[in-house]
Amino acid sequence: MQEETSSDPPLLFLFLGASNLARGYTLLTRHLSKCLDGNKPEFINALGPGRGFCARGGMFNFSYPPIQDCRAIEIAERKSRKAQRTVILITDIGNDLMYGISADTLIEGLDSLLARMQKWDAEIFMTSIHVDLKKDVSPTTFFILKSFFYPGSSITYEETELFIEKVNGYLEEKARNNEKVHLIKGMEIFAGLDKIHYSLLKTHSAWSKVRDEIFQVLQVPVKKKLRLFDGIISIFANLKRLIVCDMFRMKKKGREFF
Repeated sequence: MQEETSSDPPLLFLFLGASNLARGYTLLTRHLSKCLDGNKPEFINALGPGRGFCARGGMFNFSYPPIQDCRAIEIAERKSRKAQRTVILITDIGNDLMYGISADTLIEGLDSLLARMQKWDAEIFMTSIHVDLKKDVSPTTFFILKSFFYPGSSITYEETELFIEKVNGYLEEKARNNEKVHLIKGMEIFAGLDKIHYSLLKTHSAWSKVRDEIFQVLQVPVKKKLRLFDGIISIFANLKRLIVCDMFRMKKKGREFF
C-alpha cells in the first residue's frame, strides 16, 4: 500500500498597516517566500494608503474599513489553528489621529486586538510611530502635509505631538511586558522628505530591518539581500494595484487582501 503523505502546515503571516506597508508588500512577500520556501509561507493582509485601525480611511475615491473590524483578523484567527507558526506585523500606526480618533480610543482598540492575537500564540511585531514632530516637522510643514494627505482633519500640531507620545509609550510598555510582543524602533532613519513615508531609495533597507527582527525571533538565517531594485518594483506594483483595483475597479485584488 502507498503511504499517505500529509503536507506540512504553513507559516502564517498577517500584515496590518497603511501606505508604507502597501508600498513594501510585494517586496516583503516575495522576499519571505524565497527565504522560507521550505516552510510554505502564507500571507493575509489589511493595508492601503490612509488606512486606520479604528477609523475608516483611504484616499481619492476609495476607502477601507477599519483594520480592527475587517475579515483579515477573523480569517487569520481560523488559519492560525493549523499554522506551523503565526507571525503578525502591525505597522503604520497613526492615521487614526488624523481622522479624529483619540489616543485613548486607539490604544483601547490596539489592546483589544493584541489580546485576541495573543491567544493564537503568535509572534507579534509592531513599529512605533516614527515621526518626531519637534525634530522633523515644523508647524507650517505639518499644516501643509495635513492639508494634502488629510484635508478634513482638524487636529492641531500640539494634539498630534501628545498623541504620538502617548501611543508610543503604550507600545513600549506592551512590548516590555509581553515576551511575544516585539517593538521595532528606529524606522525614522528610512523616512523620506515628508517624514511619513519611507524614502524611495531606502524602502528596501526599511524592510530589511523588519525582516531581520522577525528572523531573529524565528531563528531563521538571512540568506538573501533586499536590493534597491526590489523596493522600486514593489512601489510600482502597489501603484498599479491602487489604480487598477482600488481607483477604477477593473480587477479584483488577490484573496489575501482585505
